[in-house]
Amino acid sequence: MKLRGLIPLASVFLLFSEVTGDDFFNFIGKDIHHIFSIEPLSVIGIGGAGTAVAFMLESEEGCEGFMGEGCLRKLSVVCERAFGLPLLGASSVMWAGGAVFDNSGAEETGQMLTEGLLLTYGLTGAMKLASNRTRPDGCGSHSFPSGHSSGTACAAVILWDSYGPAAGIPAAAVAVFTALSRVTLGKHYPSDVIAGAAIGISVGLAVAGAHNDDTISDHQIHPALGIRWSSSGGFGVYF
Repeated sequence: MKLRGLIPLASVFLLFSEVTGDDFFNFIGKDIHHIFSIEPLSVIGIGGAGTAVAFMLESEEGCEGFMGEGCLRKLSVVCERAFGLPLLGASSVMWAGGAVFDNSGAEETGQMLTEGLLLTYGLTGAMKLASNRTRPDGCGSHSFPSGHSSGTACAAVILWDSYGPAAGIPAAAVAVFTALSRVTLGKHYPSDVIAGAAIGISVGLAVAGAHNDDTISDHQIHPALGIRWSSSGGFGVYF
């Protein structure tokens, strides 16, 4: 994932939110708040422990080519091109398409994906700059954590929440393969993809939690206080 690509994309999505999603910024705040709830924090804790173990055990050369040079490597290249920043673009298309065609389910899922991927890539990008870890193949210094792994993991969680296992299981399988592909291509160490997956899952859970809480709130009946009058009963107070 190229960090310089985040700036124009973020600008586009912020402008897009002003046109089609008045509650976009409100939800971003709720998403961040939900990151500090039990489930996301648990994932971060487990992912952090897994990252530390992998870091201690992994080779300095990485595990490039562990899936061979056949069709799996070709699929890995496809994942590299499709599931970085293009995933963020696809989420905006889904959001806009849902709004244009009045499909509330697709619109909300697209918005959730956009929120989640912006937060996920933002956190991942900040950690890349802070860690400055060289990739196993030596092609750059933004190895830790893996943006492809974090993005696909976040998308898998949100799709599972929106559409259930029918969409969630295939999306999770794609996320797992994408993480493995980053290792076999020599772009990341195992610890990079474990950390990336933990970030993506935790943000996905936070976004799903924020939107689910909002849905529950919309369906709650709130008590009201008022005054009534009738010719037979006079004035009264009702709840």
